[in-house]
Amino acid sequence: MDILSINDLLDALEEHGGEKVIKLTRKRPISSFALRSLYSDYADNPHYLLFLAQYPLLPSELAQSISSNLKPKQVEVATALASNPRSPQQTLAQLSHNKNVNVRIAVAQNPNASPKECQTLAEDEAPFVRAAIAANPGLPTFLQFILAGDDAPAVKIALAERENLDHDVAHHLSKDKSSLVKTALLQNKTLDPEIFQMWADGDDETLQNLLLREGDRFPASVRNSLRYSTHSSVRFGALDTTPLSLPEMLWLAESDMIEDRAYLAQKPDLPAAVQRILAQDTSPKVRRYLASSGNLQQDIAERIATSHDLEACITLAKNPNASPELLNELCLHPDPQVATLVAYRDDLTDAHWDLLVNKREDDTVAEHIAFQAVDYVNIEAAVAERFATSLNPSLRAFAAAAFELPATNLATLAQDHCDKVREAVASNPNLPEAQLRSLTYDSNKDIANIAEKTISLRIQNVNTPEEPTPRHAFSSQVETGSRRKILKNILSFFKE
Repeated sequence: MDILSINDLLDALEEHGGEKVIKLTRKRPISSFALRSLYSDYADNPHYLLFLAQYPLLPSELAQSISSNLKPKQVEVATALASNPRSPQQTLAQLSHNKNVNVRIAVAQNPNASPKECQTLAEDEAPFVRAAIAANPGLPTFLQFILAGDDAPAVKIALAERENLDHDVAHHLSKDKSSLVKTALLQNKTLDPEIFQMWADGDDETLQNLLLREGDRFPASVRNSLRYSTHSSVRFGALDTTPLSLPEMLWLAESDMIEDRAYLAQKPDLPAAVQRILAQDTSPKVRRYLASSGNLQQDIAERIATSHDLEACITLAKNPNASPELLNELCLHPDPQVATLVAYRDDLTDAHWDLLVNKREDDTVAEHIAFQAVDYVNIEAAVAERFATSLNPSLRAFAAAAFELPATNLATLAQDHCDKVREAVASNPNLPEAQLRSLTYDSNKDIANIAEKTISLRIQNVNTPEEPTPRHAFSSQVETGSRRKILKNILSFFKE
């Protein structure tokens, strides 16, 4: 499109509008004569005036004339003129003092702003104006230093995103208290890689955490420095990115900080040498974490089990990977808390039940076993007699099912006031005949039925001597795989 006269320009503006005329005349600029004529003849027309202010090839003296005659209400024209790359320095200088903040922001965004306008706008009262000039590619270095100390985070964020940010200014911004400023700085891909290494070697936790999040962007030396950060949040995060080397394990195992040693103790597949160091740690927390390891060496686990470290032993008793041999030791632990936790496991054998029931001098563990309604009848006579006289009805019921319980004790339990005790003794094949028949008249029909079934079983065994004895018949029903019937109301605290 060729526009050589004012009439051509008026026709084009009427037909296409200002924005389209600007696009259509990129290759063939409008003649300066037509532009000057439009301004001289239609200076009062806001649409034509806005078109002139927006035209990218506007003559400089015409831009100055428009700027000098602007009225306070012509904000849109002033903003367009402030953004125009052909606006001369004098025009930009005038507009940098405009009362409207949008006009001043437009000047601040103009890459042709001189150092004088830059300094004026860097001292502007509006933070968004200062933020706009902070991002201006023509901003002198000395003004970068001034804006780096600005109170408004928006200004420093804009400064941090500059492609030609001065190295010393970047270092100053890295010490800013705002994490937003540091984040913006870290996203600047034009910074010297050495500055990232300096931050990794420094002591700023926020910066190091930001570096850690963007770890793949940086050289291996930066990531390696973060592994030795003085801040645990950074150090552990960096160590988690790759498997620990043996030197790193030893460094953590001998660290003066408990959190380092506790962190290491939670790692799987620790070498035996490292486990031995941690097993002797002065911190109960470290030893407790080690005891929960799924790959704990057998000799180290047994050493913990035979120690006086109660917290570690409790953790060991809850370790799902504890071996049968280790459980043997824990079954006889002097503190009943440990043995009680073992009693609530679901991987116990007859040997473990024997240790928990028959080899302990206290009744605490047996009470928990009885509460679970564990079908274990191989209770030794002396132990069964002790349980039979307990004040705990669950423990008396547990003893009532024991094959080795003397007849006198069975007879006593047959008259127990607790229903579940009489129910248990009614099933015992060794209960004297008199007491068994008396239970068939028990007020509790369930107990009476159980007693009648026991009598029937005795009669069958008398008539068929080749069949197993009542004791053996009863015992055969108790299989190793179903030793336990966990009640729904077992306290979840034992599973914690």
